[in-house]
Amino acid sequence: MSSTTFRRSIQELDDTGAHWQRQIMPPDGLHYCPPSAGGWGIFRAGLLVPESLLLFVSPAGCGRHGAISSLQLGYRRRLYFLHIDEVDIVTGRHMERIPSAVAEIMASAHPRPKAMIVCASCIDDLLGSDYDRLAGEMAAVHGIPFRVIHMNPIATDGKMPPTLMVQRGVYDFLERSSERDAMVNVVGNFVPIDTTSEFYEVMARAGVRRIGQVGACATIDEFRRLSRAGHNILIRPEGRLAVQHMAQKLGIPYCFAPAAYSMDTIDRTYRLMEQCLGVALCTQEYREQAEAAVSFYRRALGPLTVAVGSRTNVGTFELARALAEYGFRVRYVFADMLVDFDLEHVAWLKDHVPDLVVLTNIHPTMVDFVGQRHAVDLAIGLDAGYFCPDAHTVPLTLETQPYGYRGVVELLREMAQALESPRRHREQMYAAGTVA
Repeated sequence: MSSTTFRRSIQELDDTGAHWQRQIMPPDGLHYCPPSAGGWGIFRAGLLVPESLLLFVSPAGCGRHGAISSLQLGYRRRLYFLHIDEVDIVTGRHMERIPSAVAEIMASAHPRPKAMIVCASCIDDLLGSDYDRLAGEMAAVHGIPFRVIHMNPIATDGKMPPTLMVQRGVYDFLERSSERDAMVNVVGNFVPIDTTSEFYEVMARAGVRRIGQVGACATIDEFRRLSRAGHNILIRPEGRLAVQHMAQKLGIPYCFAPAAYSMDTIDRTYRLMEQCLGVALCTQEYREQAEAAVSFYRRALGPLTVAVGSRTNVGTFELARALAEYGFRVRYVFADMLVDFDLEHVAWLKDHVPDLVVLTNIHPTMVDFVGQRHAVDLAIGLDAGYFCPDAHTVPLTLETQPYGYRGVVELLREMAQALESPRRHREQMYAAGTVA
């Protein structure tokens, strides 16, 4: 979604001319979108395919962030680069170099990969280079599946942004199976749902014997068994294109039951899963436990002021709504874009937190916001911690994936811990593998 569309969507929700309309987005301007900003960038997401290697074909500068991130996060041995120059780009010569580079990788890699991913840059998207044909030819030569993904930030505002397309590419390795297991796949998340979540207990009681998650697969054979699942549950919007593709290619139906922190939203996600799976899911006891925890921590933490960022493991506006529902004062929200899932939560915040200021991370004028040193007690998300440097930061990075009512309890614990034992923001940034 473009910044103009984002701003218009918010303004349509607010005809009062109040704080939302004035603050949601500064005037349009340029911003820098790195090819891989650490954490779960395109490379690391693509390498979710077990026993695979990835070749990135691009000018040298485009791979710099990804290379640094791979060193920080420990997947450097699975990542290869083919640097191309101006002559390659003008003549298309690099397309002839790719098979030779792949052959060299196959000859030198130990163990030999069982799947190969070729990642093209936005240059080849502009040139219209036929990577799919090339992938088919190399698969026939080397006897392993090849898939193509794209690191094309120029498509971020389009219908097929790279963050969604990379997950579609990952799951495209799966082939249709004639077998069906009593298994449910969880899609959209990078790491498995936290083992402390009640999700596993709820599913087991309903007769679901196995939960399939790509981040839990150690081998490509385990990964391929995901194609036997009876249903997919999409818990993060980044997997939307993937589940749609699997429904068409593999015949696996899906439902969108997003990770959330608001009690009512969590309840609704479980009810959606009931309809999709055709089973009853017993969750009331977990909700009561979470409500007791909210009551306890609300008294213990007091009237905290909070800023919420977009670099967290749940939806930004949903998280802001949940914190407001629990009695905390949400002063700032930092958001890069608005998706359909956000709209109901934006509307709720407009009605219940009218003085909330919503800003974007990506506009150059945000340097002025940092300089003003706005005071809040807690910043939720590393980007919120950056813009509110005097706050204690709760990272909530994508290295963990909460789900359900116990995720609420864990959030409150982390908020309390951040106040009791604060960590330096720079230390948290490096621990998250975020390339500055």
